[in-house]
Amino acid sequence: MTKNLVVVLMMGCALAACNKEKPKEVVLNAVPTTKALPNGMPRLTLNMTDGTNVTMTNLTGKVLLICYNPSCDHCQREAKLLSENKDLLKDYEIYFLTPEPLEEAAKFQREYKLEEPNIHFGRAEVPQIIPAIGAISTVPTFFVYQDQTLVKRLEGEISIGDLQKVIQ
Repeated sequence: MTKNLVVVLMMGCALAACNKEKPKEVVLNAVPTTKALPNGMPRLTLNMTDGTNVTMTNLTGKVLLICYNPSCDHCQREAKLLSENKDLLKDYEIYFLTPEPLEEAAKFQREYKLEEPNIHFGRAEVPQIIPAIGAISTVPTFFVYQDQTLVKRLEGEISIGDLQKVIQ
């Protein structure tokens, strides 16, 4: 009886812990698996939904890179939140990155009304993503760059207020 009670309590604690995922900040001094440029912008080329390729090392100014999965409910909620607050992100070039097919990325872009000139959707293969930006333990993961320097990496769902603090 006591053993069963302990098992039930442990299961309850595990389920409660999984019930609400809080964003976690990642320490910026983590080392990617391959050499990054001294300025911090990843050596990564994205295949875009418009048929072009974008090399991240060529991007300047304020850049927000969002690693996501179109079928992820956390990513869908974040996309809705970003769509509702596009004006806060107008000074950034925003790149949504997924390893999923471009058709799914384009559908996600349309569905969440993220079709502004500064919002871009692309893909890269996992073997290219991991060496360029490091392991992604959860999606969405946000990378905020200014002048090709990584300012902050945030993992998981974040509030628009928390994102606003980082981008201003």
